[in-house]
Amino acid sequence: MSIQDNKIVPKFLEGGGEMGQIMRNMDWTTTPLGQPENWPLSLKFAISTMLKTKFPNFIFWGEDFRCFYNDAYRPSLGIDGKHHSILGQKAKEAWPEIWDTIHPLLKQVWETGEATWSENQLIPFFRNGKIENIYWTFSYSSLINDDQKIGGILTTCTETTEAVTTLQRLKESENQLKFAIDAAELGTWDYNPHSHIFTANDRLKNWFGLDDEIEMDLSLAIQTIIPEDQSRVTSAIDAALNGVNGGKYSINYTIENIKTKERKIVLVLGRLGLTKKTSPTDLTEQCRMLPKNSWRIKIA
Repeated sequence: MSIQDNKIVPKFLEGGGEMGQIMRNMDWTTTPLGQPENWPLSLKFAISTMLKTKFPNFIFWGEDFRCFYNDAYRPSLGIDGKHHSILGQKAKEAWPEIWDTIHPLLKQVWETGEATWSENQLIPFFRNGKIENIYWTFSYSSLINDDQKIGGILTTCTETTEAVTTLQRLKESENQLKFAIDAAELGTWDYNPHSHIFTANDRLKNWFGLDDEIEMDLSLAIQTIIPEDQSRVTSAIDAALNGVNGGKYSINYTIENIKTKERKIVLVLGRLGLTKKTSPTDLTEQCRMLPKNSWRIKIA
């Protein structure tokens, strides 16, 4: 133990940043846990480890699941919320809005000793003055007490709200793009100049009279272009791949359905799928290294 401001501090509570300081200053005699120096040795070890790690940790201790957490977990509680009133509190009282969600998981670990795993789980709770939708990837695992029985549960977790909402926005954008393509009756295709793989949406494959293969060689798509236009189209593609006009591609030509022989005049607009501005001399080299689905051409 050490002496801090005329108060004896147990060794296991030394350091630990803000939460270490709060735990040292807290009057634990108001809780069933009593003075920290009298806590079970296993709880002391768990608390000491939790306070020292930079990864978000939360501990539920005892049959009523008393709450402890570290500095790394602290930001997830928000500005106006549960910090630090839930420290030492029963979990059922600390987390009433999510108790029906987390209690079955806690009970499972307590009774079986088997850890849980939840990925990008929606667990909304009160923070920043309101209930917020919060996503977590977390695991509950058992902590052994001095009597060799389960004495608590360790939560290792990371908040994934930002990542999940970003993916949701991307998905929404993709859905909006698909709707726009469908509404405009566009055919789309991607061409990888390195592998020569050609990928088209269902509408374009239907126009071409091609089967539903996900991937095909570009030469098969070229065969759907009427013979008198094929040379002009392949030359335009080569020019774009070699950086002419900044890699942009714009051309009219006629396609013929391989099965029905129906002809359509199409306007094709496209460009190289580069991620940064480059000079024309750079385009040829980058094209050879572009990943699959790097070049999109829309057909209207």
